Parts: sequence; C-alpha cells; structure tokens
Amino acid sequence: RGPMDALPGEASCPICREYFRDPVSIHCGHHFCRSCIERCWEWPTTGFACPRCRDTAPERSLRPSRELARVLEIARRLSRGEALRAGEKEEEEEEGCQRHREPLEVFCKEDGALLCAICRESRAHRAHTVLPVPEVVREYQEQIQAGLQTLKDDRDKLLEFREAEMRRNWEFLESTEAERQRILSRFQGLRLSLEELSRRLLARLGDLESDIAKVQEENVTSLTEEISRLDSRVQELEEKCRQPARTFLQVPRRSRREENFRLPLSPLPELEKKIHHFRKENVLLEETLRSFQDILVFELPEKMTVTLDPSTAHPQLLVAPDGSSVSWDSAWDPPGDGDGPQPGPGAGTDPPGDEPQPGPGAGTDPSVLGREAVTAGRRCWDVQVAPEGSWALGVARTPGSAGGELWSMGLCQGQFWALTSLERIPLFPVRAPRRVRVALDYDRGQVAFFDADERSLIFAFPAASFEGQSVRPWFLVWGEGSRI
Repeated sequence: RGPMDALPGEASCPICREYFRDPVSIHCGHHFCRSCIERCWEWPTTGFACPRCRDTAPERSLRPSRELARVLEIARRLSRGEALRAGEKEEEEEEGCQRHREPLEVFCKEDGALLCAICRESRAHRAHTVLPVPEVVREYQEQIQAGLQTLKDDRDKLLEFREAEMRRNWEFLESTEAERQRILSRFQGLRLSLEELSRRLLARLGDLESDIAKVQEENVTSLTEEISRLDSRVQELEEKCRQPARTFLQVPRRSRREENFRLPLSPLPELEKKIHHFRKENVLLEETLRSFQDILVFELPEKMTVTLDPSTAHPQLLVAPDGSSVSWDSAWDPPGDGDGPQPGPGAGTDPPGDEPQPGPGAGTDPSVLGREAVTAGRRCWDVQVAPEGSWALGVARTPGSAGGELWSMGLCQGQFWALTSLERIPLFPVRAPRRVRVALDYDRGQVAFFDADERSLIFAFPAASFEGQSVRPWFLVWGEGSRI
C-alpha cells in the first residue's frame, strides 16, 4: 500500500469520515471539521470533550488550521492523479500557437504573451526580450515566493503586534482594576477613620458629661450638707435667744460670736475650662472637614462646556462667533428715540458711565445667557475673567435675566460681591481670581463659586430655590477692557 492509499484516511475528519472542510484544532491537538465539532459541542454538560481522545476542557477552543487546509487542497489534487496534470499539459501543448500551430516555447516580457518559434522571429517581437517558458516561470515563481515571504513576514509582524497590543490592553485593564481597588480601599479607610474619630470624640464628650454630672452631684451634696448645718445652727441660736436672761447670759461670749462665713469654691470654672479646651481642639478638625467638603463640591460636579447665546446678549456686548467669549463694546452708540432698532428683552438703557446694578429684575443689565440649560444633577464650568472693568457670573432661573431670578458673584468698582435679585453681599477673597469655577447642585439648590486655580471656595449660596425650572449660565461685563 503506497502513501497515496493512506492519504484519504489521514486527511479525513474522524466524525464525518470525509476530507476536512474548514479544519480546526481543539485543546488536545486533534483536528475536525468546524461544523462537525460545533454540532458535537452544541449542548455540553460537563465541559467540552474531544470525540477522539475524550480529553475534556472547561472552555471551548477552536483554532483554524490554515496549513492543514492547504495540505488538503494538495491532497485532493494528488488523489486525482498525475495523469490529469499530464493530460492538461498535453492539452496545453496541443493548443499551441493558434496562428502557426507550433508549440509555445518562449515568453515575450514586453507583451506578456507566449510565443512560438515563428512568432519569436516576427517583426512585432524581434526587438523584445524573449525568454524560454521554464526560465520565465522560474523567475515569476521566485518573485511570487519573495512576495509571499514578505506577506508572511508582515503577517508575523502583525501577529506579534496584536499580541503586544493585547498584553498592553490587559495591563491597562489590570491598572484600572488596581486603581479601582485603591480608591475603594482609600475611601473605606477614610470612612473607618472618620467613624473611629467620631466615636472617640463622642466618647470624650460622654466622659465630660459624666464629669459634669458627678461634679454637680458632689457640689449639690456638699452645699446641701452645709445648708443643713447652718439650719441646725440657726435653730440652736434661735432657741438660745428665747431662753431667760439669766440662762442666756451664762453662755460663754465666744459662743455668741459666729465664725465669718465664706462661700465654698465652685467647681464650675474648672468644668468650663474643660469644655472650652474640648471645643478648641475641635476647631482645627472642623476646618479640615469644611475644606474637605469644599473640595468635594469642587470635584464632584460634571464639567460642561458653556456656549453663549447671542440672542440673549445686551446690544453693547460683543459675543464671539463660536460663543466662547463676550466683551464690552466701548464703541457702541445707543439708538435714539425712534431711530434704529430698539433693544429687546434684557437690553440696557443705562446712560454711559453709570455702573449697572446686576439683578434679574433689571432689564438694563449688559448680560448674556448660556445656551445650555440644567434641570437636574451636578454641573460645573470654568470661566476666565479679565482684570479690567467689571464682571459678574452665575446662574439665572429662566425666563432669563429679565424677570427671572439670579445667583451670581462678581467684581463691581473694585469690590467683590455676591449678587441676587434681592441683595448684594460684600466678599473679600484672598486674591482676585483669574479663573472662576461655577458649581451647581440643582437637586440640593446649591450654587458655589471657586477660585479654579487655587481650588478654594469664594462663596456659596446654600439654599437656592429653582422650583423645578431650568437654570442657565449667566454672564455680565461692563466697562472698558471687560471680558469673560
């Protein structure tokens, strides 16, 4: 029995007993048709077992066998026998040159055509490069092999690159998981530390309360005993005063005089010192917790990009085409009565040189709204302000700066203010901010302003009332060089 007789058995799928179709290898190394093994593994119960060796794997693994597929193609050709190719060669030779009925022995490289000896000597091909067919075939095969090797090298590089990328992706996933665990651990540790600190402070406070109760009891007991003694003495002396003169005068003189009375020392000042010391120790802790809360208010909101809405801008404001900035137009000439277009809602009519009084009820404010509206959640945005002129920024409850309500802060005539529709509160920041962060917590009704560079709180409105209406960013600029 020759090798060709054994080939069909070796190149056949153990399941369907036919030549492999789309061969794949599994975990144990055996090969099967993809469709055959998928049918076998369609309803696994206790893992994925090899139909041939019964080796079981917990997970399904199918790896394409491209090399085996190529070998099978060669096997199919071989199984048809060498006579077929010989017949094909004879058929090609019998075809020969259709014009001269001669064998095609040479190849013209310029025209890319097979030629017979007569065509070779014709005027059309005499000046061309003509080579014997085997030599050309060998040359082209070498070129194809070179190109094939290049493709294989490129494929291998891509495979290596893919493996490297997968390793890096897994490393990134491991890094993010490690970061997640680190954050959870830190916050868990912080929570436990705060709980422990709270328990310790409450325990100290409980001890202080016990001391106060104990001192109060002892003090009241001591004072009660002293009062009882004095009552007894008073009663004794009163009885002696009611005795006859002869008996009364026989009392020694020293017993007639009582010792000077002195109030006992009170323990309350000492308790007051303990309470004051306890409160003093907690001041630093309270300031630390307050700073931590400010950082949370600064970091927790989702940062959003605000685009200015030119349709809400005062006529004397210049809004950038992309809506990223607004500045004061010192060259603006307000129209006279009946001349030109009249300012719309929110347009100002203040005479030049008058400082505006920011407030949503004042339609003269040189202000502009942002396009974005907030109706829920936490949001924040950073605003860069110029040191010249006056400016204000914050949020306005729609319908806008004319008729709505405002929560803002800004610089007016060199003084910082917190501004609402009802009041102006003077502020005294440590330094003039260059970037201001507006932090809005819609659900809690909180509007806070931070120095974005220093990450420090400037002012916060703790209890704004939005009444379920949308809130939009609000900006005001006034004076030469004023810009946001």
